[in-house]
Amino acid sequence: MNADDILAVANAQQQATPAPQTGDDSTDADLWPEIRRIIETRMSSQPRDLQREIGPSELGTSCVHCLAAKLAGWPERRRPAWLPFIGTCVHARFEQWFQESEETVFTGPAPEDERRRFVPEMRVTVGHLQGLHAGYDVKGSIDLYDRKTGSTIDWKIVGNTTLTKVKAHGPSQQYRVQASLYGIGLENRGEAVRYSRIYFLPKTKTSLADALPWQTRFDPKPGRWALARAQLLVNLMDCIEQAEGIDVRDSWIHSLPAAGPDGCFQCRSAVWPDQGMPEGFDDKEWTPIPDKWARLASVIEPEYQENQPKQ
Repeated sequence: MNADDILAVANAQQQATPAPQTGDDSTDADLWPEIRRIIETRMSSQPRDLQREIGPSELGTSCVHCLAAKLAGWPERRRPAWLPFIGTCVHARFEQWFQESEETVFTGPAPEDERRRFVPEMRVTVGHLQGLHAGYDVKGSIDLYDRKTGSTIDWKIVGNTTLTKVKAHGPSQQYRVQASLYGIGLENRGEAVRYSRIYFLPKTKTSLADALPWQTRFDPKPGRWALARAQLLVNLMDCIEQAEGIDVRDSWIHSLPAAGPDGCFQCRSAVWPDQGMPEGFDDKEWTPIPDKWARLASVIEPEYQENQPKQ
């Protein structure tokens, strides 16, 4: 999705809803606010919006601040966003269409769901994170798995800006890590995986001729790196909390930089408590961080390096 488009939508939603264009002066004519409220309430009830534990799509972020805040369980403010919801609707229809496919890859005694060529929204467990208070499996859903080619397929419904960036530089680190983690999840299920594919589908074009397919051989290293980085971050935050308390831990998270050439979209959108969300953090006085903990921020790598040592 296009971050600039989403930010524009979020800002527009804060403005007053314009009066409807109508020739009816009755008080019952202004139905749009009620209709909008119903739509936005349902949009906010989508499973992806309600997710609290970190998932494969978030582990690859280059923003260490966002990663730490999510892992620490900080509350998020997510406004109902129209553009991502369009993508959700496309995913839902694609799931239905590929679920209806009767093509199989082999015949034999295996159960029917293990013979199907196309499996939409396959649930996978990509790893496990263990913290001071609890642990949990990192799970996600692959948009589409193709058994015939051993491919994970991810739909990305994007605008012109993202298409241009992908053409010039390839998919972002976050997308590549997500694809790698899906492959790891497939292997954990005992499925064959050979390719990672991402299909960038144009949101503002009239034809799929403008779609941008991307593929690469499955590489588990980016996914393993992301899991190891997340576990290291959890361990560091636990050490700080045990030694200094939650206030120092939160101050340490607050001190972590937002990443990316234009900063982090989520941070700029005031998603997190330390970015203006009134959840007890708005007037917070941040506790000073002892130098020994402040120096540890540098060990968390924002970017994956191709020549990472084997995990």
